[in-house]
Amino acid sequence: MPLSIAIGDDTPLHLPTAERARLIHWRLAIRIAVLVAICVGVLSTLLAAGSVLWVAVGAVVVIGMYHRRQPQAWLDTRIGARIGAVVGLLAASVSLAGNALLLVVQRFALHQGNQIDLQLTSIVKQAADHATAMDPQAPVMTFTSFWLSAEGRIGLILLTMGFLSVLILLFAIAGGVLGAQIYRSPRGRKAVP
Repeated sequence: MPLSIAIGDDTPLHLPTAERARLIHWRLAIRIAVLVAICVGVLSTLLAAGSVLWVAVGAVVVIGMYHRRQPQAWLDTRIGARIGAVVGLLAASVSLAGNALLLVVQRFALHQGNQIDLQLTSIVKQAADHATAMDPQAPVMTFTSFWLSAEGRIGLILLTMGFLSVLILLFAIAGGVLGAQIYRSPRGRKAVP
């Protein structure tokens, strides 16, 4: 017997939140998310930080592909956010691994270590100059000497990659919510098998 639920708002009429999540075919959603997240992660690696918008588009694509294969499945903002989070975690993992591999290739295979170090030094010196302009009494030399050390440069790279991963996750969640809003049924009620 099909169960009738309301699509017009975010809560089904007869189902608690825990049972609503069971109406999602997670194996299919995760398979689609893996395929799209690999593409999005590679784009994020190749196109740098400006590519986080691709992640939101990727999450919308995952929701759309899932909805096309499971048109009877319940989609609300929570389910969209969860699917978006899966896309974001997978895309961030691919992007993180791709960026790490790219840095290793640039430093050791292409012998561009000096260029990478010069870029990092420039970033640290700009930040130190900005800090000095804001507060001339700030201990800028301690700050600069740490971030210009080998450990500081590695820390700066890791912080940048971590920040990019968090952005990817947040944009994917937002894309999942948007995708759930886009692909939600326009009719007031829909039968779920």
